[in-house]
Amino acid sequence: MNFNTALFLFLFLPFFLLAYFIAQPRWRPWIGVGASLIFYAWGEPINLVWILSLMLVNFLIVRYATDRARARLVLLGVVFNAAFLLFFKLFAAYRFDLFLGFGASVQARTPEWFGSLPFPVGLSFISFQAISYLLDVQAGKIHPEKNLLSFAFYVLMFPKLLVGPIVRYRTVTDQLPAPTLDRHQIADGIRRFLQGFIKKILIADTLAKTVDAVFGIPIEALTPEFAWLGLLGYALQIYFDFSGYTDMAIGLASMLGFRFVENFNYPYIAENISDFWRRWHISLSTWFRDYVFYPLERRRLPVVGQSVNILIVFLLTGLWHGVTLKFLVWGLAHGIFLLLESLFLSRWLTKTPKPIRHLYALTAILFTWLIFRSSSLEYVGEYLLLLAGNVHDPLVLAFHDTTPLPFIEPSFALAMLFGFIFSLPIGSFIQKKIVDSIPMTVAVDLALLALFILAIGVMASGSFLPGIYANF
Repeated sequence: MNFNTALFLFLFLPFFLLAYFIAQPRWRPWIGVGASLIFYAWGEPINLVWILSLMLVNFLIVRYATDRARARLVLLGVVFNAAFLLFFKLFAAYRFDLFLGFGASVQARTPEWFGSLPFPVGLSFISFQAISYLLDVQAGKIHPEKNLLSFAFYVLMFPKLLVGPIVRYRTVTDQLPAPTLDRHQIADGIRRFLQGFIKKILIADTLAKTVDAVFGIPIEALTPEFAWLGLLGYALQIYFDFSGYTDMAIGLASMLGFRFVENFNYPYIAENISDFWRRWHISLSTWFRDYVFYPLERRRLPVVGQSVNILIVFLLTGLWHGVTLKFLVWGLAHGIFLLLESLFLSRWLTKTPKPIRHLYALTAILFTWLIFRSSSLEYVGEYLLLLAGNVHDPLVLAFHDTTPLPFIEPSFALAMLFGFIFSLPIGSFIQKKIVDSIPMTVAVDLALLALFILAIGVMASGSFLPGIYANF
């Protein structure tokens, strides 16, 4: 089940919220867990087996462990969660793609049922949440959860199952046993959900039609203009797709009485790649900072230690997205940019005008998004040459093979325009203006409602597009 489906919007969500709102606080975790089980099992019931097994193992590892045995059990639990995730990444999601030429021979020796094994939705997010729970217990930051229902509610809470954010146990533990509701928080949650839905449908999905066409046809059929259009469109598409889903998750959590961490802070206004990772997928970057980078820094190697640690973190970041060579290179590229900034580049950039810093950051971001979106590294090289103006004799294809290219539809142009505008801190500015203004609040709410209705119409008339990060 997905947030951007009629089934979720008009059947699952209304009945769930009605039951949740009228229930006494102590019964809300039961309703939340039950609804989350239905949400998660919809379409792939076998996924429920894997996630419930993962949840129970993490609950039991520290629930009954003595202080003396806990350190070893936590280490075992971390290895179990990482191995569980790697198993599904290798066998279900990417099937040995990382091993390149060895893939065929390795697959030939594996049972046939591995190939049909579905990848549990949101497993990457759930595994990292479980690891953070175990390590925080071991560090004494939290106490082991003794109530299985509360722990199940934390792990299975459906708003964060699809694309996160990665929610740490200590940020929600007080509300888990009996969530309380506040009408202002519910209203803010509804607004946030509507914003996310509008971003996903009206901007990200509209851009996807042309972006997918650009990256879906042979590169010989592209011109430099369309290559640039496709890359810029993808940068906006992935931002509004991912942040739109995150807004919906945060909005749903607010309706349930929880406050999830923010996951984005206008990443495209970053002045360097370090700044970008403080603004993009914040829950993931801070997870790697706290649970990988800081522990490595405490055992830093002489001279080259920090550089090695930065590269390790971003190699793992790439592999978290997918066990394939392109994601490995994508993570390594970010690591190299960060390494150069830590060595000398940041000091040089601080002496340059702000537009130069933004240009550097956007160039690096677009380059890495090209790696992220491309089908192969060879394609990246060819695409870069095309971006640089390497014009070749165009390959002429039939219109039905290139549609909607070579035309630029007005909807795509509008999505690009509003995508550019709202990738800037316009929303924060508007929010500050309406804090104490009832007329402005009403006007913004009516505008959100109108755009939501429009998005529903667009969703109903088009094909379903899942979230980009739902695949990770």
